[in-house]
Amino acid sequence: MRPDEPRPAEISQRALERSMWVNMVAGFLGTFWIGAAYGTPLPLFLQAVQASGLQLGLMGAVRQLALLAQLPGAFFVERLERRKTFWAVLVIAHRLLWLLPALLPWLWPEGRAWWPVLLIVVLGVSEIFAQAGSAPWLSWMADLLPPARAGRFWGVRARLLAASMVASALGFGWMMDRWNHPPHALLGFSLVFGLAALLGVADIVVHLAVAEPAPVRSAPGIPVWERIVAPLRDHDFRQLTLAMGAWTAALALPGYSAGTPGFFNVVYLQENFGASYSQSSWLIVASALGTVLWAPAIGHRIDRFGARKVALFLMAVGPVCTLAWFFVAPVAVSLPIVGPVPQPVLLMSVASLIIGGFYGGVLLCQLRLTQIFTGTAGRTVAMAVHWSTVGVIAAAGALAGGWIKDLFPPTWSALQLPCGAPFSYFQTIIVLHVIIAWFIAVPLLRRVGKNPPQGEAEVNPPAPAPARKAHASNPAVP
Repeated sequence: MRPDEPRPAEISQRALERSMWVNMVAGFLGTFWIGAAYGTPLPLFLQAVQASGLQLGLMGAVRQLALLAQLPGAFFVERLERRKTFWAVLVIAHRLLWLLPALLPWLWPEGRAWWPVLLIVVLGVSEIFAQAGSAPWLSWMADLLPPARAGRFWGVRARLLAASMVASALGFGWMMDRWNHPPHALLGFSLVFGLAALLGVADIVVHLAVAEPAPVRSAPGIPVWERIVAPLRDHDFRQLTLAMGAWTAALALPGYSAGTPGFFNVVYLQENFGASYSQSSWLIVASALGTVLWAPAIGHRIDRFGARKVALFLMAVGPVCTLAWFFVAPVAVSLPIVGPVPQPVLLMSVASLIIGGFYGGVLLCQLRLTQIFTGTAGRTVAMAVHWSTVGVIAAAGALAGGWIKDLFPPTWSALQLPCGAPFSYFQTIIVLHVIIAWFIAVPLLRRVGKNPPQGEAEVNPPAPAPARKAHASNPAVP
């Protein structure tokens, strides 16, 4: 934020602290929806109804392309005095559409062959609603949170939400194992998606209690195209957007959503190693625990050393752990009480303790950097430009993952990995994931914050004095 820019209307300290708590309680509920939509249930449901690799890739690509809906949503909401109602209506509709996979087995059992196509279309519409409401929410949070405390707040929030992700992953995995049996082989999925949709709506209702500072309106009379292009003329904003687009594309290849594994990760475990629904969810649990371990420290370091430096470290180290996929073995390890567990589940659960924390940490850095490089005037549109561009770039990664899965040369499976498993399409995806992260995303991000006066001091701030002890007992007030 430049010193001469108008600032959003301030709210009282009491309202700010209360809003931080309400935000985290709402997020705790919403994480149960995230666990179904971005965890193991959706890709395993698509696999259960014989969706192709291309259809899995299309589902991931539609999610990324839906980010384009942030632009019309941003322009519309800037005509309004407040963002909250517009956001709530769109996002409640978005969550309710997730009742479709819960109801399909009962409403249209004879149309099973068409389910993947219908799900791609309807859940794609759901994502459009969600993204149209995302830019208002992101600018709302950027206006609400004091910059000096934003990094720590997102870190503490991520840690709390990770606990909810652990509960949802374990609970949903158990429900799918318990009830996905004849004569109702998809009953577990119906229960999971139904519960997730209702808790997702509860998230939005609770979040309505968060205070909303009055937004700073853009100057009237500026053409739409000019407002879209304006933020991209800023060197740092442009480089950040391209870097995050490349990074998100790298994550979309194997199916990561921030630090949460999904799509090809869990499909590969089930198809190649016979992992159960509950065992597949172990990776989600481990990733969430990784967030619990790493998020608070990452948040503090964002505020202390700058989001760019922290992101560069996380993006350099995190992909190393994905190379553990090259050391999977076609054997089971017997554990006390649990019994035999496929070795890849155990190996990647350990690796996910770092992958989940580090990849989720990059998202925290991205949230902070977009706050820095978007001015208060026109922030909603600028954020929509950032996330829409990221989504278009990332969609290519999701499509490439599906294409590789379907067209992987069968003869390559004759090659063996070091621990005995056959080389597969998934190792090809991991190689591309690492290459894009290290040789495209990281170099682009290195260029951010090198264009004073806006960037350097804010992206790499001097180390602050030790935090006062007054807030030590209140995790919502970092």
